[in-house]
Amino acid sequence: MKNLIFVFIAILSVSNSQACTVLLQDRIELQKNDIHISNRDRLALTRHYLTAKEWTKEGATVTVEAAAFNYEANPKELAARRGNEVKKFLMLLGLASDDIIVDERIIKIKNGKIDPDDKLQIGVEFVPKCPPAGCQSLCNVPNLQGVASYAVTSETPGPAPESNTFSCGDKREPKYGRIIRKEIWTESTREKVITLSTDGVKPRSGVCYRITTSAHRYVGMTDDQGRTQPIQLLGPEYTTIEVKVDQYAN
Repeated sequence: MKNLIFVFIAILSVSNSQACTVLLQDRIELQKNDIHISNRDRLALTRHYLTAKEWTKEGATVTVEAAAFNYEANPKELAARRGNEVKKFLMLLGLASDDIIVDERIIKIKNGKIDPDDKLQIGVEFVPKCPPAGCQSLCNVPNLQGVASYAVTSETPGPAPESNTFSCGDKREPKYGRIIRKEIWTESTREKVITLSTDGVKPRSGVCYRITTSAHRYVGMTDDQGRTQPIQLLGPEYTTIEVKVDQYAN
C-alpha cells in the first residue's frame, strides 16, 4: 500500500539529530470482500507484537492501515470492518484500545489493473513507546530486532565494532571480506533449502551466510551448488540474507 508502504519508520531524535530507524511491519492480503485474517497472518502479528513490546518497558503502539478496492462491495464500510477486525485481534494480544490507531482508505483501480505495490489491503506498523529519557538506548542494543539503521552520534554510537559479525570458522571464508545483505519477502511459513547465487545465475558455493527471521538465526556454509541447510522461513514477513564474500568479488 503506497501511502504507508507497509513499513514503520520511527525516527528517534537525540539533540535534534536522527539517531536510528526502528521498524517492524506486517502486510496482509485478503480475499475479495473478506474481513478475516488468516492464522498465518495472526502468527506473524503475534511474533512482531512480542518483539515490539520488549523494545521499552512502556511497550508499543500500533498503526493499522485498512483498505478496500473500489470494486469490492461497500468499500468504505469494508475497509472500516477490516480495520476493526485487526484491532480486535491486537487487543486480544494485550494492546490497549488507545494504543491502536486505525486509518482507512479506498484503493482505486486504474485501467483495470492493480498496482503490484498496492495489492495488499492491510498494513500494520509497530511503534516503540519511549520513556521520558527517550528511545536512544535502542540504538545501542546489539542485534535488536527492528533496528534497521543508525545515524552515529556521541550518544548513539550504534553497536560496538565487530558486535554484529558472523563467522563459519572455515578457511574458505575470506579473511578480508564484505557482507552482501538483502531481504526477501516470505509469503508463508515453510522449510526450504535456499540457493544463493550471483545475479541469480552463478551459484555462490562455499560462502559463509547468515539468514535471519524474527525467531531464528542460521549461520553456515553453502555447498558446491550454492545451497544452504534447510531453513524454516517464517511468513508472512521479511527474511534477511547476508553473505560474506571477498571484498573484490562481484
